Amino acid sequence: MSKAAVKLVIKGPRRKLKPRNLLAVAARQRAAGAHGPSRKAERQRDKQLVKKLLDEA
Repeated sequence: MSKAAVKLVIKGPRRKLKPRNLLAVAARQRAAGAHGPSRKAERQRDKQLVKKLLDEA
C-alpha cells in the first residue's frame, strides 16, 4: 500500500456574510479615529476657567 498525501481544502462561502447586528457595524464605523473632548469635559474645563478668573479678580 502506498502512502498518498491527502489535501483538505476548506473554503468559506462566496457570498458576503450578513452581520448579526447591523447597529454594531454602524457603531464600529463611527468609532474609528481620534476623538475630541466630550461635552462634559468641555463644560468642566470652562467652569474651572471661570472659577479661576473670578478668584484672581
